[in-house]
Amino acid sequence: MNGDKRYHAEVKIELEGRECRINAFRDTLDEIFLDIGTICSQFPQDWMNPAKREIINAERKAAQLGLQPGAKAQAGAQETGEIPVCESCGSSEDMELIKFTDKKTGKPAQAWKCQKCIKWHFTNGKKK
Repeated sequence: MNGDKRYHAEVKIELEGRECRINAFRDTLDEIFLDIGTICSQFPQDWMNPAKREIINAERKAAQLGLQPGAKAQAGAQETGEIPVCESCGSSEDMELIKFTDKKTGKPAQAWKCQKCIKWHFTNGKKK
């Protein structure tokens, strides 16, 4: 103990529109600063905006997977070599290569689908 002295810290935060005070009484300043740091870390600046955290998490996952905006089409293009242009909207940006099982044959199949206008593009000319 530091003689007869004890240190006091008061941290004021706002939770859901209400002011809250958290008091800490410790023997040393180091303990006070540790308590203040712990209290402040429990309430990050964006705690009331969970959408911000979701966006950050999605960006981190995309970075881990090596995806960028429009990467769905680019990933499919690596398999076929070329991204087709949608006949409805005239863009290749929203094209995605979808893999599925053919209902008639039961074999694996794939086709391009525009995610913007929800139209299929079959390279073999079927199902237009």
